[in-house]
Amino acid sequence: MKFGTFYLIPSPLAESDFAKIFPAYNSEIIQEIDHFIVEDLRTGRRFVKKLGMQKPIESLHFSTLNEHTKGDGIETLLQPLKEGENLGLISDAGTPCIADPGSILVSRAQHLGIEVIPLIGPNSILLALMASGLNGQSFAFHGYLPREQPDRERQLGFLESLLKKSNQTQIFIETPYRNNHVFKSILSVCDPATRLCLGVNITADNQMIKTMTVKKWKTQQIDLHKQPTVFLLGR
Repeated sequence: MKFGTFYLIPSPLAESDFAKIFPAYNSEIIQEIDHFIVEDLRTGRRFVKKLGMQKPIESLHFSTLNEHTKGDGIETLLQPLKEGENLGLISDAGTPCIADPGSILVSRAQHLGIEVIPLIGPNSILLALMASGLNGQSFAFHGYLPREQPDRERQLGFLESLLKKSNQTQIFIETPYRNNHVFKSILSVCDPATRLCLGVNITADNQMIKTMTVKKWKTQQIDLHKQPTVFLLGR
């Protein structure tokens, strides 16, 4: 049996000039794909068209993936690969499988011996780390912190303890409408000498990636509400 190739296709983090964030090769590759897996059908179709798809969008096949997909749903999504067709996985924002449900599909594809090829594109976590000035030799990404304030602040205390023991940069994100709550908790719980980097609206025209001590951040007036943000704690 000859399998198709499974392409992991990055998407934009914000409104950006595609020429600045995607190599032309990505546009060439999608011409070879008729089947796509996306989180949102409308967003996925619009992105594929804007990336330079030359075939009519109506002729392509789009399927959806979310955190509830499992079992037979995974096998159905991967069926084109088993039939020798190429398949593209597109995240809603950034690189597939990073803070994204796509890894469950890639895990199954690897088990079946299917070739998986990641394409180049923006990743907010790595871009923020690159520009933060924090330790890039040892770092950990923790996804989302607990929603409730007491649990969130206990987790922040734990992450700061890891930072102090190992100098390992601690990275996490939050749903944009809860960013201000997380920021407030960091200022409340963390040591004033701990360095905090905020990566806000990365790749957008109003991007901000700024690192200061918690003590210095307390003197700033900043509103992170509904602004995609990556949080990094370091020394």
